[in-house]
Amino acid sequence: MDYYSYPKNTRTLLEKLAPTKPATLAYMHGSAWYGDREKLLLTLADILCE
Repeated sequence: MDYYSYPKNTRTLLEKLAPTKPATLAYMHGSAWYGDREKLLLTLADILCE
């Protein structure tokens, strides 16, 4: 990602969103992801919070 907002509670927000198992993950004007979205969100939380 070229740009993203990183609030202090990013991990908490992504961990709460993951169990909802969204059908598609996408960000503005970019790619969309399908597959194991719950795992993708948790992996994203790990990467952003390194």
